[in-house]
Amino acid sequence: MPSFHQLIADTSHHWEILEDMAGRTEYCSPSCLALTGFGPEHFLGRTDVLTGLAHSASRGELDEFLTGLRNGPTNMSKSLELRIVTEDGLSRWVVCHARRVTSSDGRMFLRASLRDISRRKALDMELKSSRLRDPVTGLYNRAWCMETLQRQLKIHAPGTYFSVTVMDIDRLKKVNDTLGPAYGDEIIRMAAERIAATMAPPDSASRISGDGFALLFPGKSPREVIKHIKRIQALMAAPFDLRGHEVTITASAGIVVSPMPGDKPEDVLRNANIALRRAKANTHHRYKVFHSRMFIESSRQMEIEIDLDAGLRNAEFFLEYQPIVCLETKRLKSVEALLRWNHPRHGVMRPDEFLPVAEATDFIVPLGEWVLRRACADMVALMADHPELTDLSMSVNISARQLAQHNIAETVAEVLRETGMEPTRLKLELTETMAMENPALTAQRLHTIKALGVKISIDDFGTGYSSLSSLQNFPIDTIKVDKSFVGKMDTSAEQRKIVRSVISLAHSLDLDVVAEGIEMREQWSMLKVLDCQSGQGFLFSHPVDMAKLRTFICKASPQVKQ
Repeated sequence: MPSFHQLIADTSHHWEILEDMAGRTEYCSPSCLALTGFGPEHFLGRTDVLTGLAHSASRGELDEFLTGLRNGPTNMSKSLELRIVTEDGLSRWVVCHARRVTSSDGRMFLRASLRDISRRKALDMELKSSRLRDPVTGLYNRAWCMETLQRQLKIHAPGTYFSVTVMDIDRLKKVNDTLGPAYGDEIIRMAAERIAATMAPPDSASRISGDGFALLFPGKSPREVIKHIKRIQALMAAPFDLRGHEVTITASAGIVVSPMPGDKPEDVLRNANIALRRAKANTHHRYKVFHSRMFIESSRQMEIEIDLDAGLRNAEFFLEYQPIVCLETKRLKSVEALLRWNHPRHGVMRPDEFLPVAEATDFIVPLGEWVLRRACADMVALMADHPELTDLSMSVNISARQLAQHNIAETVAEVLRETGMEPTRLKLELTETMAMENPALTAQRLHTIKALGVKISIDDFGTGYSSLSSLQNFPIDTIKVDKSFVGKMDTSAEQRKIVRSVISLAHSLDLDVVAEGIEMREQWSMLKVLDCQSGQGFLFSHPVDMAKLRTFICKASPQVKQ
């Protein structure tokens, strides 16, 4: 008759095994049949039965588990989850609770109790899979990307290939603003499908932000990665059919090749994003490969971004003014306000060092308003001292973000009212490229501002490859010919033709023309022959502070430098 303990083991739903310290099976409960497909007789008297059943993926961990038990202290107990292969070739997950026990005669045994946990593991894996999937695109999500990138960085050896790319959709906001967010989500989903169609293991793609994707390329050379990115960009450029709306987009990418040993996943993605921002800096549909100097430059830009607000609060910004003169009489016609920053550590900084950073953030809005207010106040003070300058005007540059503000006209009106500036003396300048970014919105904003009596000028004309006819919807008063054309017109017949054409077309549309960047007398003479009314440049004056501007004005007949 079986003992009470054996009776419990025989009737348990768990599979009970008793092995001696050499691994020979002394007892096996009947529940093994339901769990493995083998009866007790298959295991009795055999050694290492668990090792024989274990799936290859679990065998190493099981060997370590059993060795630790056999060599461990008396009464030691441990648990392990592992996969086994059943009699019909299927795999199951089991949890094995095992401990060392001592019999009444002093012999040592290993007692193991195994329970089927396949259903729980399936649910766990399903939950984990859903946790690591993006619900919109079906791609892996940021959490999966970070976990996988962490593993790849650990196994990445010097001399082997591994690249990480961050890619995003250019101007997705325009789709959202025009058609609505639902269409934006549809673009993201369809873009993800096009990306996924190019990927095959071990390469992988995940969605890590709103319109941002991370692509991991273990084993691909830099040349192969760039070729792959170009292929994706070509697929992205093909039109999308959004419920009857044909939409064309582009994608830009930043690539990190062979991350450094010890890099963290967040560092690698940061560097890829730095390269991505560099790719998108001047245009779209491009890629850039990260270089360490980009990080240095990015850190400097971050420093500038942090210091901008303090600079405005601490009155570190100031204006200089460059005269615009009548080319025929050399009489002062206007002045252009130019922003400068006396940085506490870097000294006086060039505008191209900080304005792009301000433009890339919303800080350009309060900074631009400060410039407008300061310039108007200075103009009012200047006119109080020089009432004879009846037609003098002040040109102030306006940024894309300022123009995008729905209350831009109200802001201009408020500044004019507070400073007492005559609206007709103010001329707002915007670049040609900026004007054509969103022509409909630009025209709407400019017409509202124009209604105040303010004049409008298009700066850097010729660099945006648009035509004067394309600008006719804007209420423009003045065209400024870009200095890149003026600077070469004395040595290049082609540049002279361009300048002549711009001046002729401007006159036909009854617009004033200002030539920028005049530095040589030959350029001045040619522009007069071409009937260009006004000009500015170092030949007449560098940008100067208000005191030197007053000196310039006070000269009875300002002489051009020899």
